[in-house]
Amino acid sequence: MNKILYPCKVKKEDGIFYAQFIDFENCFTDAETLEEVFVNAKDVLEAVAFHYLKNNKELPEPSIAENESNIIFVELWIDLLKDKVDTQAVKKTLTIPKWLNDLAEAKSANFSAILQRGLKEYIGIKDNYTKKNDLL
Repeated sequence: MNKILYPCKVKKEDGIFYAQFIDFENCFTDAETLEEVFVNAKDVLEAVAFHYLKNNKELPEPSIAENESNIIFVELWIDLLKDKVDTQAVKKTLTIPKWLNDLAEAKSANFSAILQRGLKEYIGIKDNYTKKNDLL
């Protein structure tokens, strides 16, 4: 497993804790307690990193937070996040004849499962492959 630690500056103002990641623009959160801001910081880091990976953007290298006070390091498990991106469901709209739709619905067909199975067969991959990286 590939883990990266990103520095996050935490400060308290007017009874609220604020967390700002040094290496990401617009990656920040707040909370009423220190414990809650730790949880929220991890959540927002994962969400921003997910967006980067989903859009094929390279994650920034973690900064070395020298001479900085109030820094925490938040872990990001890259392999788990990449798996989440690769296996994310994508909505597709398709058109089939009404008679075929009626017959399939009468048999309680799972259209998504049938399409997945059909695409895997068409591409020539085994059914147990669930992500693109298994094919590379």
